[in-house]
Amino acid sequence: LLDLANKPYRPKAILDLKKQIEVETRIAELKAQSTGVVEQETIRKIVGMKLELDRLYIDWMEGKIQ
Repeated sequence: LLDLANKPYRPKAILDLKKQIEVETRIAELKAQSTGVVEQETIRKIVGMKLELDRLYIDWMEGKIQ
């Protein structure tokens, strides 16, 4: 796992999901700035994507994705 973490390469599925998380987080931040409220559904969505990202990292570690 540490060997993989030290390499700059990441599978496309991981990179794509990380980008999607960044976009959703930024949208949530902008909405919160304008409304003063963070929607619970948005939080659930972002947390779900982060859990999926953890699963993808495990799949990568186990050689299920390249």
